[in-house]
Amino acid sequence: MLMTIQGFETKYEEIMRDPSVRQRESRLGELMTEMEGVFKIPMLKNTTWEKENPQVIELYRKVSDSRNL
Repeated sequence: MLMTIQGFETKYEEIMRDPSVRQRESRLGELMTEMEGVFKIPMLKNTTWEKENPQVIELYRKVSDSRNL
């Protein structure tokens, strides 16, 4: 079963409660990879795709900004 955007949001919130920074970083990376596959997020910025998928790109950027790379 493919996860919905709400499912990814819930998973993100759960990950952010993880007290282990190392584990949280790893899980956030896995979440981004999973989102890329499910929502076919382009590797390069694509403004047309972003306009068509505003909720997805908003969450994807939120996850990305939460990482401490």
